[in-house]
Amino acid sequence: MKLKELYLSLIKEGKKYQVNELDIRYLITDLLKFKDASSFYLKLEQEIKNPNLIKKGFHELKRGKPLSYITHQAQFLGDIYYVNKDVLIPRVETEELVALAIKRINQYFPKKKLHLLDVGTGSGVIAIKLKKEFKDQVVSAVEINEKALKVAKKNAHTHQVKINFYQADTFPNNKDKYDVIIANPPYIKNKKDVDQSVLDYEPHQALFINKNNNVYEKIFKSKRLKSPCLMIFEIAPDLVDDLKKLMNKYLKNYVFNFSQDINHKTRFLSIVKNN
Repeated sequence: MKLKELYLSLIKEGKKYQVNELDIRYLITDLLKFKDASSFYLKLEQEIKNPNLIKKGFHELKRGKPLSYITHQAQFLGDIYYVNKDVLIPRVETEELVALAIKRINQYFPKKKLHLLDVGTGSGVIAIKLKKEFKDQVVSAVEINEKALKVAKKNAHTHQVKINFYQADTFPNNKDKYDVIIANPPYIKNKKDVDQSVLDYEPHQALFINKNNNVYEKIFKSKRLKSPCLMIFEIAPDLVDDLKKLMNKYLKNYVFNFSQDINHKTRFLSIVKNN
């Protein structure tokens, strides 16, 4: 069977299951170890020696499994990272979070020596990108899930950056204080707000906020924040009122700003705390 024949047959079948044509192309490119999409088109007349390998991956796409969990690859701000079922797949919103953090750090701390902390690092993409951007700064990252932490360490090794990793809930078990905290914590209140494929495949511990898993509150009430301290969070739009109450309860002498993502949804919270 030629690649073109197989590809067209999968596209036809995929339409019945709402499988994205682009995902099919990326799947084939990855499984056949083509260099890029251009290689895919140049080899459409190539005979496929093991079509069942591709059909197996396609079957997982039909079941709703995210492409990144099949290929174990995810793109984030132009780089490729390893992912598996133990970590969330990086989203576009989190790319915006990192871009906002870089902007705010340069705005408030243009020359200062800093210690940055990524809370709930997951795959490590936030910490790794910050370390690449701020090479001379100290970057630490915490993750409560041991398996997720292994993924983050693997990605840091691949990208050749030095990050202090800790298995912990919110803060490392030391006495360090931090100039900058950035976090994309669990922030979803209701399962009905989540796509079925996310519910079926991505780690719930990293998705859903509850009384025992409110990272925002744990950070606000902490004594580990330097003065001044810059905090940048990814949030859900329906958390705005809750976060205002938490800030009012735990923080003093602070300024804050909610900002929107590219889809005009309130998605980020920036705070500068001065005591």
